Amino acid sequence: MPGRPINIRTDGTVRYTELANSLVKGITEGTFAIGQQLPSELALADQYDVSRTTVRAALDIVEGLGLITRRRRAGTIVCSKTTTNTYTKSVNTIEDLVNYASHTEREVLGVSNVVADEALAAALECKPGTRWMRIRMLRTEMDGDGTPLCWNDAYLEPKIGRRVAPLVPNGTGLLSQIIEQTVGVTVADIKQTIGATTIAGDMARRLLVDPGTAGLEITRTYLDDAKQAFLITVNTYPADKFRFTFWMHRTPTSA
Repeated sequence: MPGRPINIRTDGTVRYTELANSLVKGITEGTFAIGQQLPSELALADQYDVSRTTVRAALDIVEGLGLITRRRRAGTIVCSKTTTNTYTKSVNTIEDLVNYASHTEREVLGVSNVVADEALAAALECKPGTRWMRIRMLRTEMDGDGTPLCWNDAYLEPKIGRRVAPLVPNGTGLLSQIIEQTVGVTVADIKQTIGATTIAGDMARRLLVDPGTAGLEITRTYLDDAKQAFLITVNTYPADKFRFTFWMHRTPTSA
């Protein structure tokens, strides 16, 4: 956050995913051995100059990847060097797992039915004329001063949208989880596209930036078992509020 020193990253919006990346790298590369106890939440908070809430968020990610177990008296123990989460096989898609859902507040701005014109169809990679239900939202960080993080447009298949939209409250959580719980449609694959954009109009006003400010646009397409898109989210961040980081590892070759 502005005015708050953070060793992992100075922008403040992705510090728990940066810490998660650091811990995952340490586990997969052997800095932390299987069976070893990680430093306490307080020790990690002091080491990385972040809050304990940020540490817990990072540990949630690492635990979700199947690398650690957390028990009240035993502490945090490394249990594996390879991830087991079904959404990813590598660290480079941690953002897909997190989506800031568990540690950001969602404010629903409006729900509407839209028909994709040429521009929207190109952005969503669908046919012009495709009908969607759009839920427009703003996300702010819980562990902070309420500064808006991103503008989120979620496009749902209309039949799903009619059932789900009334159940999407202000608060936390993944929209895909609400869909699964309500309709029974589960995520088989997630396609993520990242590109540059400019922020204007009401989006700029809501994000507290000047019109024309550079932004980062992350589009995620959620596919079901039949490889059909049932949810597409378009997340727009001011350029200084988001940084995407991933690790690349060389695959050992046999002698």
